[in-house]
Formats: sequence, structure tokens, C-alpha cells
Amino acid sequence: MKKRCFALFLALIFALALLPTGAFAKSDGTNGDWSAKTVSLRNTAEAELMVRVGDIDALNEEYAIEDGYDPFTARSQRSHGYPWEKDDADPAGTDRIYVGSHWSGDASDGYGGNYQGWKEYPEDEWYSSCAFGDGAALITMDYDASGISVKNALLQICIDDFQALSWDSEFSVTLNGKDAPFIAELLNQVDQTGPTSYITSAIIPSGFFAEIASGKLVIAIDERTGCGDGFAVDFVKLLVNYKQDVFTGSFSGHTEPGATVRLLGTSTTVTASASGGFTFEAVPGLNAVRASKDGYVESYAYGIVVSDKGGTGDEDELWEPWLDLDEGQGRADIDFSQFGSTAAWENAHSWAKPELEEGAALGLIPDCLQGADLTAPITRAEFAAVSVKLYEALSGTPAEPVAVNPFTDTDDPEVLKAFNIGVTNGMSDTTFEPDTLINREQAATMLTRVYKRLNLEGWTLETDGSFKDAFKALFTMPALFADDGEISSWAKDSVYFMAANGIVNGVGDNCFAPKLVSSGEETLNFATREQALLMSVRTVKNLG
Repeated sequence: MKKRCFALFLALIFALALLPTGAFAKSDGTNGDWSAKTVSLRNTAEAELMVRVGDIDALNEEYAIEDGYDPFTARSQRSHGYPWEKDDADPAGTDRIYVGSHWSGDASDGYGGNYQGWKEYPEDEWYSSCAFGDGAALITMDYDASGISVKNALLQICIDDFQALSWDSEFSVTLNGKDAPFIAELLNQVDQTGPTSYITSAIIPSGFFAEIASGKLVIAIDERTGCGDGFAVDFVKLLVNYKQDVFTGSFSGHTEPGATVRLLGTSTTVTASASGGFTFEAVPGLNAVRASKDGYVESYAYGIVVSDKGGTGDEDELWEPWLDLDEGQGRADIDFSQFGSTAAWENAHSWAKPELEEGAALGLIPDCLQGADLTAPITRAEFAAVSVKLYEALSGTPAEPVAVNPFTDTDDPEVLKAFNIGVTNGMSDTTFEPDTLINREQAATMLTRVYKRLNLEGWTLETDGSFKDAFKALFTMPALFADDGEISSWAKDSVYFMAANGIVNGVGDNCFAPKLVSSGEETLNFATREQALLMSVRTVKNLG
């Protein structure tokens, strides 16, 4: 019996040895089977929906996974040979060398040279066995989005050998035929060699949510100059209703004090500190930043951000960009409001539009309000996002979400950031009531807390009462509103602080209208989205 069992054991070992390497492909709960050509998963640790097109293999590199290739941490990257053998099962647009639809016949780099050879010798056995693609790289994502209300989306593209800075190439990107310059700018401000593939990540504005909700997203990547800068894509990954957990990397840099710094692929900006410092949370991979300031020419920098999870902590792994600004006339940055679900400021009162434009330039409009009806009342969750943007603009430091979420009714990362920095609390120990509308005195109080948090050392929500005298010493009390008696005692200092600094005004007849009115009356006293944003803009302008 023992001999028979041993014989069966040896037979099993022999059978396993004959299996192809792919049988041992890596798999995890957030990406599925890495060797699969397409994957769609729901309710992962990263998002409500994850869709991937293209296998994860460093451009058909046979031993990449076995050797530790992991594009999601950016710690274990791998240079690979080229051109590589084609796999006809690879989805269109992935694992192929492209030069774009405007190719002039020239070659700027090795990939371009390979493509040129393929076109000149189409019958050559070696060239015909390698992976090339004509025209633009078109990647189609088909998936089931039923039952999902799109609140946010992140598109990750694992790119290879994009070298716009070396060859003056110019890449363009469209999503379902709509121009996506917020992705293209990222491809045009990095330079890859090796060749090594890295993930780039872009937050998708609300104007594209209908495309994402449709269950079909066609990504077109093209090169416009025809210079022959060859490029490739390993895979693309879409996260719908992603969680803050995807931002597992961080980096700090330096530029001109007071400059506005934006993380490319996003509308997220911070203001450089008095010493020129700034910090961002980022998705691991290839990242880039833009620094700008009135009277200066904008500057860009790119680098690798590694995951903070499971790292070695080696200093040489940390990207620390330095962006020197030269005096001169800079170019306007991307206006992200044009990518809202409606035209820029279409749903805002005319009197609010000039300051809303200032808010967009200052990076004060959160993603949840991009393209929204700004005349509508604002919810607690939306105002938390406004408060976080104000905090980041005034401090020059990104807010981080609380480590342990105390709320059972929301996992909104902006709410968790606002809670963590101490500008809001819950309606109970376990509930936040994210969809509850707020009134004008609550709005004034929340934004005032941002100022207190940054200017009164040691201030917290819990210690607020002990800072009453110190806070009142910061402003001269203005004339009382006619409805002063209706303003809650806990809100009065904040309301009059805001009024004294030109941040809030009355609504007529010298009334502030602090509270909600009954359902049968006019809803004048709701704070609206545009009012909240204008208060934030004025806070930066008058107190920043």
C-alpha cells in the first residue's frame, strides 16, 4: 500500500512538472487572475467595481511574475526585451508596439525602429511573429455596470516606453471619443526607458460618468506628430467607486513658496508652504506634478512613487521632486470644470460665476461638485469635501482619512478626512448622515474650524471652548445681524468672524438667516453648494 501511495505521489509530481508556467499564475482579490486577458470583479478591497483588460505580465515577459514583477506597488519593476512574441489572444490595444495613426515613416527610438522594420518587411518570419499594432492603440472595456451608481472613477494604464520629453512626441487620449487631456498630459510629461512598464493613474471627472455607467469604455491612445516614438500598454484597469485605500503612496517636494502644485491626472492641488514644501498622497507608479505661480513659467517633474505598504523604507526609493520656476508668462492650467457633467457653471447663478472661476483656479472645487447643480442645497458629505479642499489649500498639506472609520452610514474618503482633521463630527458616535442638508450657520462654523485648526495651536473640536477668548481676539466684532437672536450660541463667534472678514454676507434686510425653515416655507436658509464654495474662495483670498 505504501509503495502504491508513493508511486501515485511521484506521478502527481511528474504531472505538475509538465504543466505550463501559466498554471501557477498569480492571483489576488483586487486584480483577479493576473494571467487572465479580461477580469471584472465587484466589491473588492479597492472599489465597488474593478474591470481589467490585458494580462499583467510586463509585455508578454515569460518570467516577469515569477521574478517578482508587481506594478501595483512600483517596488518590483522589470526591464524586458523587445520586440516580444505576439499572443493573438491579447486584447486589442495591449501588449503591442504602436507608433500612432500619424506615423511619417521615421523612427525615434528602438520601438519605432522595430515597427519600421515590420512595415518594411511584412513577410519576414521574425517580424511577423512579433507584436505590433497599426494606428492608435484602441482598448475596449466591456463590463456589467448594472446596479451601480457612479460616484467616482479611477483609470489606471500600465504604460511602456512613452518618451515625449525625449522625442517631442505628443500623445492624445480619448474616452468613448471624448477628449481626455487630463490623461494625455500625464503621458506627455513622463519619460520611460528600460524599457520598463509602470502604472499611471487618472481620476475621471463627472462628465465621463455616463460613459462609465454604460458598461463600455473605449480608450484611444494616439501620437500626433508622427515622429516614430514607439509605445505600448501592458493592461488597463478601471476602478468604479474606488476607496481611499488605492492611494497607498506619498511624496513630498519643493518649489517656489506660495506656488500652486497639482498632481497630474487629477484636479488635486496644494499650495506650497512658506519654505516651498508640498506633499501629496498618490497611487503607486509613475506620477508627475505641475507647479505654477503668477509671474512665473510653469514647471513639471515626474518620478516613481512606491507603495507605503510593505516597503523597505530605503531613502533611495523616495521621490522628492524639485520644481524651479523661472520668471515669465506662464500658460493656463487645465480647466477641470469643463469636464463636469454639465458645461462649466451652467447650473450656477451669474453673480457666483466669477468667484467660482477663482475657486477652480485655486483647486477648491471637490470632485463631487464638478459639473453639479451649484444652486442646489449642499449636503453634509459635500460640505466636508469643500472643507477638506480649503484645509489643503491653506495648509499646503493633503488631508488623510481617519485610520478607523467610526461611521456605519458612509465610507466617503472626504468625510473621513474632514473628521480626521477635526472640522466635523458625526450626528452620533456611529452615524454621519452624509445626505442631510446643512444650514448657513453650520456652514460658517465648519469653515471657521478649518481656520482654527491651522491658526490656534492645540485647537481641537473637544478643546474649542477653551479657545474662545483667543479666537475672539483675532477679529473685531462687526455690527450684529438683525436676526442675531436666531443664531445659535455655539455658532455666533464663527458667523461674526466670517462676517468681519468679508466671507459671509446677509441675505437682505441685514438678516443672516442662520437656520433651516419649516417644510412649508421658502428654503432660503439652506446653504447652497455655490454659497459654500464662495465662502471657501473668500477664506483663501482674505485669510490665506
